[in-house]
Amino acid sequence: MSLLIVIDIDGDVDQSSLDRLRKHLTLDRRGRLTDDWDQDFGHRVVDVPGGPRLNIGLYREFDGSWLIQVQTRETSVSGDEIAKLREELVASITAAGFDAAVRAKPTFGGREKGIYE
Repeated sequence: MSLLIVIDIDGDVDQSSLDRLRKHLTLDRRGRLTDDWDQDFGHRVVDVPGGPRLNIGLYREFDGSWLIQVQTRETSVSGDEIAKLREELVASITAAGFDAAVRAKPTFGGREKGIYE
């Protein structure tokens, strides 16, 4: 899998705000907020017309930070499609009442300093 987009989510996440975030991002419901070991909290698949299938996931890291990851098995994805999806995700996160920080270079794991666009 290739990691295309990672967006860190800032704000307090409780059950109500988690449900609101999943609704705005059109993600299925996964994980239990009360279970410390749950990391996967939502998912959806986007089929780009004439292009790849993109997997979008909402995750809680063990350090308590939250993020969105977009991955694909495809080797080539249009930069325009990535930019369009990134804008949609940031707008949805903001509409749900959170701040979004897009990582300039997508990396797995918790947030790091100095990696934002």
